[in-house]
Amino acid sequence: MIFYTFIFLSLVIGFEAATCPEIVTRAQWGARTGRPVPAMRVPVSHVFIHHTDGATCNSKDSCSKVARQIQNYHIDVKKWRDIGYSFLVGGDGRIYEGRGWEKVGSHTLGYNARSIGISFMGKSSP
Repeated sequence: MIFYTFIFLSLVIGFEAATCPEIVTRAQWGARTGRPVPAMRVPVSHVFIHHTDGATCNSKDSCSKVARQIQNYHIDVKKWRDIGYSFLVGGDGRIYEGRGWEKVGSHTLGYNARSIGISFMGKSSP
């Protein structure tokens, strides 16, 4: 699914050749162990694209830090079980694993159990 989203975005913004981006695992970005999250039936019927409306990043180190901040906010402030998104897209072009492919997210009320949530780290353009 991420690969197809990347291909679509590549075509829209005009990349000549699309390659699959690196996926940074939870262990690689230093994710906390969240509370257990229910399994999701796959394949899903929807994919939602979000933006975090927070800090931007441009390296694996800075994006890992932002991912940890987002996870801390979701767990400690919002009281969710874990980071809400299935995946995050960093300004460095890498994909950061959130809940992943097969765990119910916390990103789109009413659709979490049947969708993947992909969020771009940072603010949207005005």
